[in-house]
Amino acid sequence: MDTHWTGRKLGFTCHTGDLSWDELIAWVQEAERLGYSAFCTTEESGKDAFAVLAVLARETKTISLGTAIVNFYSRTPTLLAMSARSIHDLSGGRFGPFGLGAGGIGFMQRGHGIVVEKPLARAKETVAIVRGLLTQKKFSYDGQWFKPNDFHLREGPIGEAAPPIWLAGLGPKMVGTAAEVADGVIANWLTDESLAEYRGLIKNGAESAGRDPSDVQIATLLMTCVDPNDEGAIFAARRGIAFYCASEHYLHIADLCGLGGDARRVKAAWEERDFDRATGLVSDELLDKFCLVGTPEKNAERIQWLFANGVYPIIYPLPRRERMVEDHHSVLEQVSRWAQVMEAASPDH
Repeated sequence: MDTHWTGRKLGFTCHTGDLSWDELIAWVQEAERLGYSAFCTTEESGKDAFAVLAVLARETKTISLGTAIVNFYSRTPTLLAMSARSIHDLSGGRFGPFGLGAGGIGFMQRGHGIVVEKPLARAKETVAIVRGLLTQKKFSYDGQWFKPNDFHLREGPIGEAAPPIWLAGLGPKMVGTAAEVADGVIANWLTDESLAEYRGLIKNGAESAGRDPSDVQIATLLMTCVDPNDEGAIFAARRGIAFYCASEHYLHIADLCGLGGDARRVKAAWEERDFDRATGLVSDELLDKFCLVGTPEKNAERIQWLFANGVYPIIYPLPRRERMVEDHHSVLEQVSRWAQVMEAASPDH
């Protein structure tokens, strides 16, 4: 396992379309000052992920700049490798992790007009080609979709400094695929129950591919309420949970936690486009299980649990619309304090 992503280190992400360019730059610079280790940009309907990272490469100095996630349908593997090489060079070698995934069905089908087909095979092919182009001087691959032949990046491979490739995985099959071919897996809604399942899937998948399961890093998006004492902030957190309940992919995790019925009631209301009712149907149990919404002490314990299990947390703010900029900054500050509380309590201090 790459120790760069273990220990008491925090990443963070956001919906880049929620902030202006100047606001986003200032936010990431603040996180760098606070000691966060990586900004992992998403890409749905907001800003282009690699344009964001290119700008941040010149506006930051030490923080790692990665993706969590970009989809592997709307770009070819060769273009993804070219983008990785570009950000690597612009940032002085700070690009990573390279988080890839199938993308949300809504974004892919309604946004791109792309049908998400054979995601497991597509993931394997993408990882193989991207890794090959980033690490080899000449590369060929006879794939189902792509067939690069004796090809190389004009600026050459990155080699041993190539970023780790993580696959976004929720369902058992994609987690197993990540264990076979990737350097890590990015989860969401990580709980005791889902982590135990992932550990077993990673063990089986890695060993079937002749790999050491400990070489597969587990990371997770960590949904965070901006103020558990404010009704508006709680509503925003419930809305964030409701959005994910509407996705079929998350029901398995809810089932593992005994909250499948709660999640399906939210999903039914969301599909009727009654979004406020769906938000109201997010139970306290769903909210507490899948979001940092408790006391500072409880949230600090949750972060410590992730650290203790070798999981890399990627803080995911759920801001209020009317306080978008302020809430993004307050999340960085409060999570940094929670992590410091656990650091001070560590036996090493």
